Parts: sequence; structure tokens; C-alpha cells
Amino acid sequence: MDSDSARKALAGHNVDSLAAALEFLGNQGKLTDLQLMLAFVKHIDQRVTKSAILACSNLIRNNLINHFHELAPAVRQKLGTVMETLVPQIIDEIGKDLYCADETRRLRAVQILGLLKKNPKILDILGKLVQDRDEKIRATAVNLLGKVVGPNDHDLIMSLLNDKDKRVRANTVEALERLGNKRLVPILLRFRKDPINRIRGNVLKALYTLGYKEIEEDLLDMLKNSDNFMKASALWVVAQLKLQLPKLEDLSGFYLLSDNEMVFINSKKALIALDSPRAKGFLSYLDSETIEKRK
Repeated sequence: MDSDSARKALAGHNVDSLAAALEFLGNQGKLTDLQLMLAFVKHIDQRVTKSAILACSNLIRNNLINHFHELAPAVRQKLGTVMETLVPQIIDEIGKDLYCADETRRLRAVQILGLLKKNPKILDILGKLVQDRDEKIRATAVNLLGKVVGPNDHDLIMSLLNDKDKRVRANTVEALERLGNKRLVPILLRFRKDPINRIRGNVLKALYTLGYKEIEEDLLDMLKNSDNFMKASALWVVAQLKLQLPKLEDLSGFYLLSDNEMVFINSKKALIALDSPRAKGFLSYLDSETIEKRK
């Protein structure tokens, strides 16, 4: 059987042929076949119904895994909803991909979990995945946790702030910021001097977003650091939060003359984001030739 013959078989009435055609398309079909296949979910014959449900679920799962980033976010979410509606136990089916040997397929399976936000098993599964040996799996799981946990479910994320992988720690801070729980401020304060620039920047941004506004001195420390990555991250925070404070504006303007491309670019972005008279002055009146050469 090939795809064309399977599609033709769906126009018939033979139960064996229908079941075989649905199974084939479930494994080999395209998303364009889905609408036709869904029509058999409510077939009068239970065997065809079961075959259709399994086939549609397989088709969606395989396409999400193989073409995840090619699909628009709204399309991915709709497919996830359809899949979860068809097969409430779909989480168990995805589990086969979560723990397979193919690393790319595993990563896609984790991303699919993010489409199944209503499933009560999601938190438990993500809780296990954030301890996975694969750093990409851990980082992706942490990122998803921040999107699905509620304000009283942050204990699991808190345990990740000391993960050995810096990406996991940085993503954890972003997840905590998304929770919007001001009670997390005292815990985040412990990490405002973190030696990793991205984590430190994320912490200061999260603190400010959660209501702790006393971050100017910490940002100044980052801007005066000898490490260019630390300076660049601080400038990123200034741009994100649009902190119109004279000392921050002055250092942001000063780094327009930096020899480091990354620092220069972030200083310019910070001043543009600030859009204050002081920031505009730096952009307009500092050595225009130097700035022009660095564009």
C-alpha cells in the first residue's frame, strides 16, 4: 500500500481496508490527510473508530516531531489540543519518544509536552526531565515548567537554581520571573552576584519585574566588571527595563567607544531603548565617525 491507494481506500466501506488505510496514513501520511481521517473517529464500526483515533494521534505526533519548527505556533497548539482530545492517554504515547535513543526526537517530544498544558501528568514528567543527563533536554524542560506551573507550584523549579548546567539555572530564573510571585524575591536576591553573566542579568531583571527596584548598584557593578560578557549582559538589562538613571545612562554612553563589538552593540541598543534626552545626546554627539564605522 502507498499513500495514494490508502487515500482511495478511505472512500470505500470495507472495514479491513479502512483500518489498514488509516494505520498506513497514521505512520506515512501528511497533515493534509488529517481532516479526512478525523471523519472516521465517529464511524459506526468500533474497529474503524479505534484505528482512526490511533492513526490521527500518530500522524499529529510524527509531524510535530519531524516538522515542529516548520509549523506556526498556533498550528502546533491546535494540533496538540486535537491530539489530547482524541487520546487522553497521549502522554503515555509521547513517553515512548521522551526516552528513545534519538536525541533530536527526544527534544521534540519535550517541546510537544508544552502543548499539553491541561494534562495532570505534565508537571511530574517535566520534574523528571529537568534532571536528565542531556543538557538540552533539561534546559527545555525548565523553560516549559515556567509556562505551565502555577503560583503555588514553584518548589520544583527552586531546586533547579543550583543545577550544574548554567543554561538550566538561567532558564530557571526566567521561569521564576514568569510566575510573577513576589515571595520569590528573597530567594532570587541570593543570586544577584552570580559569576555567570546571563544568570546574573536574568536575576536582576526578574527582581525588578517582581517589584524589587534596588538594582542600580548591582548593574553598575556589572558594567564596571572587567569581563565584556558581564558588561554586555548589564546593558541588555538596561535595555529590557529601560532604566533611565543618570549613572546607567552615562556608562551606556561610555561603552559606545568600546573596542568590543558585543559591548558596543548592546550599549547602542540600551541607549535607543532608553530614548531619554541624555541617551539621545550620547547617540547624537559622541564621535559620529567612530559610531558609523562600528555599524
